[in-house]
Amino acid sequence: MLTATAAVAQSGIVSAIIYDDRGEPLKGATLLAENPEAFPPTLTTTSDDRGRVNLIGLRSGQWGFTVEYPGFQPSRFALPVRQNDRNRRPVLVRLERIPSIVLGGPLAGVDVEDLQADLTAADEALAAGNVDSAIARYRAALERAPGLPVINLQLGEAYRQKDDAAGAIAAFEALLASEPTHAAALYQLAEIHERQGQLDRARELYQRASGAEPAWAKPILRLALLARTQGDARGAEAQLKRVMLVDPQSPEAVQAEALLADTPR
Repeated sequence: MLTATAAVAQSGIVSAIIYDDRGEPLKGATLLAENPEAFPPTLTTTSDDRGRVNLIGLRSGQWGFTVEYPGFQPSRFALPVRQNDRNRRPVLVRLERIPSIVLGGPLAGVDVEDLQADLTAADEALAAGNVDSAIARYRAALERAPGLPVINLQLGEAYRQKDDAAGAIAAFEALLASEPTHAAALYQLAEIHERQGQLDRARELYQRASGAEPAWAKPILRLALLARTQGDARGAEAQLKRVMLVDPQSPEAVQAEALLADTPR
């Protein structure tokens, strides 16, 4: 869906969930990203049948975003994009048709401004190291908006910072139960299983993460390192070359090139 040919050489990603004034997701809404200091300076994608968009290929910097859908007023917002930032929770974008009461959909009856404020407070608590407060706020947000299971991504990260592997696994698996191809959740879950020594399970999850987002170098690099750990030199070399192919400008590509240079011939 991306209109820029350089999208595979990504550094950041911005996700959003676009819905209408009745709380229903909008399929085919357009998300335009603009940054005159980047190359390319614009990127565009469209939402899927659940209103979700994932815009990859964004270089680090300040980006402006415009969301449009026929018959609705456009919505605009700005965000800083950081290199390899994959765990940012999606932006909730409500498009107004005419003033109306929210009747149904995943955000039915939810005060979205209050929800966004609560999530921001949770993010700030997590960034400040107040992990227990962040967990409580994310869990409260999930109770308020059970139709947004993606909140589990940040909840899982909070549990990881608390070194609560069981809590993190439960959060990521809850997200994957509704969105089985969520690449960031698959990757985070794979890391946990790898650290627990469950290498086969970790490999499976890294493979799924790579399949869900083929232009993301991080899970491919992890697959290469797993192969090296298990003595599969040929498999490791193949995965390292994949890293350099899918995202040659990424930090993972630099690491892959160094590892290939150290590989005995």
